[in-house]
Amino acid sequence: MRASFDEVFHPVDHSSSIPLYLQIVFQADSALRTGRLSRDVLLPSENELCAGFGVARSTLRRAMGKLEERGIVARERGRGRGTRIVRAAPITRTPGSFATLFDAISASARRPRTKVLQFEDLVVDDELAELTEFPRGVSVVHILRHRSANDEPIAVLENWILSEYVGFDPGRLEDESMEALLRECGVRIHHAEFEFQAVLAKGDTAEFFQLPEGTPVIEEVRRSFNSRHQYEYSSHHNHPQNDRLRGIASP
Repeated sequence: MRASFDEVFHPVDHSSSIPLYLQIVFQADSALRTGRLSRDVLLPSENELCAGFGVARSTLRRAMGKLEERGIVARERGRGRGTRIVRAAPITRTPGSFATLFDAISASARRPRTKVLQFEDLVVDDELAELTEFPRGVSVVHILRHRSANDEPIAVLENWILSEYVGFDPGRLEDESMEALLRECGVRIHHAEFEFQAVLAKGDTAEFFQLPEGTPVIEEVRRSFNSRHQYEYSSHHNHPQNDRLRGIASP
């Protein structure tokens, strides 16, 4: 299937201060986020794109090169071939922010989809106490979920939350943010401690991510506190291509 230029794109603005090639990149990102472009669709021919955008061939090729660097498109050679969409633009988040993955997916104009795999009551034993730093003997709810953006796998989310703060039906997690549900139960986060580390995908995580076992992925470990104590421990595995951390630092 080949996309129609007029249904996806529009001419660039030559009066804008934004470089022409970046305007093309931004249009492609927007089309992917809003579903006007999807995986395996062929873009219009190079001649059609140059004419439609109103740019020189060198400008278009610079834009396509940038999209290719991001792993979003692949250029194929041969009759009837061209530039094909490989995957959607990654979800972008700021490390250390309280903004949630659910919100980041929603902000990208995609639908957060969640499959709840486990929702069980546990009593913290020695092994779980060492992992989570919860006191031995307290009651927690263990929750395991798969999170997607439309149909793209984004993260495997695993949480241990003090039972006293979990007053919502597990079915609501399929369509709502965990953080919003906790706020509804009276939780007010005071601060969080977190770290990121590279781990190897295996088992269910590798299968959900559609990656070979042993592929490096990022694990985000977080301990969340209210004004009294730690109420949550989470371990999230993030897809190495579909989820991206990005921030800005200044002195």
